Amino acid sequence: MAMVSSMLRVLGAAIFSTAATAAELSSVTLKGDITIIALSGDVAQGDTETAEALITAANDGNRLISAVRLDSPGGSLAEAVKLAGLIRRAKLPTIVAAGSRCASACFIVFAAGNEKFASYEAAIGVHGVSDKFGHETAQTEEATIAMARIASGFGVPPRIVGQMLATHAHEIAWLTPDDLRAMGAIMTDRPGHHTPPPPTSPDDRWLAGLDHQPDDGTTRSQGADQRAREAAGKPGQHGLPLQKR
Repeated sequence: MAMVSSMLRVLGAAIFSTAATAAELSSVTLKGDITIIALSGDVAQGDTETAEALITAANDGNRLISAVRLDSPGGSLAEAVKLAGLIRRAKLPTIVAAGSRCASACFIVFAAGNEKFASYEAAIGVHGVSDKFGHETAQTEEATIAMARIASGFGVPPRIVGQMLATHAHEIAWLTPDDLRAMGAIMTDRPGHHTPPPPTSPDDRWLAGLDHQPDDGTTRSQGADQRAREAAGKPGQHGLPLQKR
């Protein structure tokens, strides 16, 4: 991630979405005492520190974070790159569950996953960078190129990188299951007839019939998370230096 640190100055003013709502991050405990971090909303400055604090809190309770679940329309690219670096160092899986979306800056976070899981009923998309006013400038064009290089470093194939570079900031190129498989993602659930994007508030569309106990009292799904656990091993297999062993 040495290249990433040299790019953060370029990315500082770049955003992917103009929504003002900051991300909500929470620690969620699933059936089987599996603990994940759930991110919902725009990626915003400070989210990486919040994620680190959640990891520390889990450690203090003798737990390890097993995955990061994403539901975000975008946000700060610079912060997404920082969060992606944390996920990459931790070798954590990333998950986009049924009814969720992960577009723009969120895609960088998703791509950083050591293993990536996506529901057929999720929407994952890419596009170019805009500034905080929604404008595309010479600076945001430079940021788009920087973002494309970071994505390539995470193993995103040239076809998707090309879509990222070619799609205007106010449009989204939604990725197909074949696109996602090409970047190493594992598709979960059964193929359906869903056409992205999903509703902007997909919390009611998590996979049903899977029990868990969210730490914050909200209702979340376990479907893709359970598959991630089965594919990636028991909690604690994904190491982060600050996690206690």
